Amino acid sequence: MQRRNRPGKRPPSSSLRWLWLLAVLILVSGVLLVLLAPTLVTSYIRAYVQKEDFRQKAEELIAGRTGGSAHVAPIIWNDDTATASDLSFSNATWSLDAGGLRAALDFGAIRNGKWSIQNAGADDLILRHTPSAAIAGPSVSSNARFDDSKDGIPAFLRRYIPTKTNISGLEVHRFQFEQVGWKVAETQLRIGDWHTGEVSVSAKLNGGSLQTPIQAPEQKEPLKFDLTKATLRVGDSQFQISDATLRWKQSSEATLRGSLKYETGAWQMFTHLKSVPLDEFLDAWWKERLSGKIEGDLEMSGARNVPPAWKADLALKDGALTGLPILDKLVTYTNTHRFKRLVLDICSATIRPQGDSLSFENIIVQSNGLLRIEGSLKIRGRTLDGNFMIGVTPETLSGIPGANSRVFVESNTGGPAGLQWARVHIVGTLDAPQEDLSSRLIGAAGMSLLFDTPGAVVGQGSEMLLKPVLGEDAAKLPGKVINGASGVIENGVNAGTGLLKSVLPGFPGK
Repeated sequence: MQRRNRPGKRPPSSSLRWLWLLAVLILVSGVLLVLLAPTLVTSYIRAYVQKEDFRQKAEELIAGRTGGSAHVAPIIWNDDTATASDLSFSNATWSLDAGGLRAALDFGAIRNGKWSIQNAGADDLILRHTPSAAIAGPSVSSNARFDDSKDGIPAFLRRYIPTKTNISGLEVHRFQFEQVGWKVAETQLRIGDWHTGEVSVSAKLNGGSLQTPIQAPEQKEPLKFDLTKATLRVGDSQFQISDATLRWKQSSEATLRGSLKYETGAWQMFTHLKSVPLDEFLDAWWKERLSGKIEGDLEMSGARNVPPAWKADLALKDGALTGLPILDKLVTYTNTHRFKRLVLDICSATIRPQGDSLSFENIIVQSNGLLRIEGSLKIRGRTLDGNFMIGVTPETLSGIPGANSRVFVESNTGGPAGLQWARVHIVGTLDAPQEDLSSRLIGAAGMSLLFDTPGAVVGQGSEMLLKPVLGEDAAKLPGKVINGASGVIENGVNAGTGLLKSVLPGFPGK
């Protein structure tokens, strides 16, 4: 006999079915919520960034990052692209003013867990730095966070807000940087990509000008260069220039690299110079006598509250010396007209400051087939003090009595072969340099007249050397003064003694 189910009771299987359906519904809802969470976050963010709260939050973020105050103009959105007329911030050491701002936010990247800012740029950007006790370096972290704001995003969706950022570069049409005498103006700036976690970013400058606080000798204004290009890297601890090219007057060029450490203020710079016109740094007197273009290397370094140190290894290309008094004397002494305008095939030196003096070391001046000068020079104010070795060819000395046997008798094993050498001391001032070579040549001529055989002297006496003693007419015909068997010794002794007296006043004479 079959039992009938009591009215009002459901089979157990029916209850279990509803429980399973509810569990499945909850599970599906959870999965859908997880899948839709990024989209919901994106929707919230898309709506939020167009509100006034977002602009205010942007000001807070900038102020928190820079430790100062900030202003952001109203933001206008067109699809995914935002524009603002201006932005500014300032703190104890930095200030920034930017105009014509624009950037695109890739909302699709939010679903992938990152902020992606593209096509960022500005029409104008002015950055000013005021040095203080410590140089403030850029920071890659910020205490301000996006989700600190009351943006209306539910708490269970906050974990889907991206914590990583990717900025695909920044372009500025007119960039300007200022810092106590230094100014980069009217240049184009391109900053490279940056990702969360990176501690440095690359940058490039193109065109514009560089104003410096450096005022070179004989320059009425501080040096100003045309900026061709520059490659930079800005990090959290230092600023680096890996490649920069500057141009100056008459197509001169300088390439440089260097670095600056924010914490200590220590900096260094290495510069290569090319085709720099020398006459831009000379006074009127030297402009008429020295010409050429400078090439070489300049090293500079310094730190906060420490005077800069520098050293230059320079060479003069296409150089020439004209109209120096000593050169005019050499023309007369040697009858070699190449001394009138001395072409400098080699002209180089190492220059560095030493206390209140400027030191020129490893000086080499050479005119091929004629002479070579080696030595050092110190300039204190406009006062000179230099010691040199001068080497000349033997044929150059053939017309100067006693020069090759009494003056050019030094040895210089490191110098080129085939030259005779003499030591020369230079004193005086830049306007009126003095040397001791002329007086020694006159003394050598006097010694020759006193002690050399008549045959060795006749025909060798220089008109300039003999004129002070023998008179103008006799000096033109030295052979007539020293001729005849009876008068050779007496006339030679008188002439030689007179020459020696002109350079050695204490010489007793006859």
